[in-house]
Amino acid sequence: MSFIMLTLSFISPALGSLLILLFGKRALIRDFISIVSIVLAIVGTVLSWNTLFSSDEKTLFYGQVFYIDGLSLLMQLMVEFVALMVILYSPKYIGKVYSHRKESFHIYYSVILIALAFMNLAFILNNLFWIYIALELSSIVSVYLIVFNLNKTSLKAGFKYLILVNVGILFSLLGIILLFYMAGKTVMISNIGEIIKTLPRNIALLSAFLFIVGFFTKAGLVPFHLWLPDSYAESPSAITVFLAGAVTKLGFYGIARTVTLFSFNYEEIKVLIIILSSLSMLIGAVIAFNQRDIKKLIACISISEMGFIASALALKNYEGLFGGIFHIINHTIMKGVLFFATGAIIYACGSRIVEEIKESIGKMPTVTIFFFIGSLAVGGMPLTASFLSSITIFIALTNEGFLWASVVLILSEFVCAIALLRTAISIFWQKNEKMEVFKSSVPFSIIFCTGVLVILLIVFGIYPEIIYPMIDMATKGIIKTAG
Repeated sequence: MSFIMLTLSFISPALGSLLILLFGKRALIRDFISIVSIVLAIVGTVLSWNTLFSSDEKTLFYGQVFYIDGLSLLMQLMVEFVALMVILYSPKYIGKVYSHRKESFHIYYSVILIALAFMNLAFILNNLFWIYIALELSSIVSVYLIVFNLNKTSLKAGFKYLILVNVGILFSLLGIILLFYMAGKTVMISNIGEIIKTLPRNIALLSAFLFIVGFFTKAGLVPFHLWLPDSYAESPSAITVFLAGAVTKLGFYGIARTVTLFSFNYEEIKVLIIILSSLSMLIGAVIAFNQRDIKKLIACISISEMGFIASALALKNYEGLFGGIFHIINHTIMKGVLFFATGAIIYACGSRIVEEIKESIGKMPTVTIFFFIGSLAVGGMPLTASFLSSITIFIALTNEGFLWASVVLILSEFVCAIALLRTAISIFWQKNEKMEVFKSSVPFSIIFCTGVLVILLIVFGIYPEIIYPMIDMATKGIIKTAG
């Protein structure tokens, strides 16, 4: 029974994807199939959680094919939730903004589900080579979502994503091959910690470098971030949330399963990761500050924040890993709020350029509140969940002797928050005759999905004990694989 529940997490969305391709041209059918498929996947993941909690080892093996621990299931649950919100958000949004692509709406839904299936499969596979295959497949199918508009700029963004991400992640494959050659056996999540400890120093450092290039590219970290701003900006806003909240998280999953274990054993790797992470924090914040395309602004801030996560995952202490995993969740929620709110603005105004929005926007009180809350959360405002994860990472970095990185973190967070708040004030609080005349109409589904994420951002900030047990199991899962 537990095995059936496990496979449901990727079989359900894969089957749903096929059914939508065959029968999903009618909106009601594709919406129903999509929601049911994701709900079944969530049910499977929750039931697997129950099995994991009752296990003495807190790890589930299924014939060496699957390796399931707290990190696997937390990542699954997160991307399933993101996919559900994206599906609920999409009908009204793409129905208006992408009405010229009406005949391809069923493919849009189908690709979301098949990408989810590959991601869920990657999170529970044991063999690193098969994880790489699942990552590659999810990356390839996601290209369709980026180029969905089928104009020149979206095609260019999709091509850049396809080339940079797939070439970049090939380096992780080289790392897997090198480990296999040196160890003489299949490299798995369950034995990679032992293999790393037996490697000659120069081989270990080379392997770590290959994994850093591969998974940093997938996550969109500096200096491998060039694909990210255009991909986030040109894809539909719902898909931008899917990219930020699910697709790039595959990169962090890869980092946690490989690079983190190298940093546990080699100080040079830890220092290199924290240097690159600090560059991400600073460069993302700096290039965000003068962006006039609101989606590119948030995308650049995302690059900065992902530096927080990567720096935490390099630390050889429980607090750092805990803070990094917590911030993975918070980053997903914050970017969901901001990109969903931006989608509402695009729905009402037809533009994502700040100057054009200012000329055409009407009153949007609910969206205004949501956007400001998301902006304050980016700045680590108390009573939001991001405050707790940021301060945890700050303390962990300081305790490990990286005070300079802690300072960079705080400075970057401040700059990002100022950039967002300045843009929000410019859009929503400027005096505009048109704003005084009418109230922009935004569908309930868009408001609902954004509101759910805002509530989570606040609830996890006020009562984080709700999610702490899951983060704790995920953190211990990483430490356990280190051997």
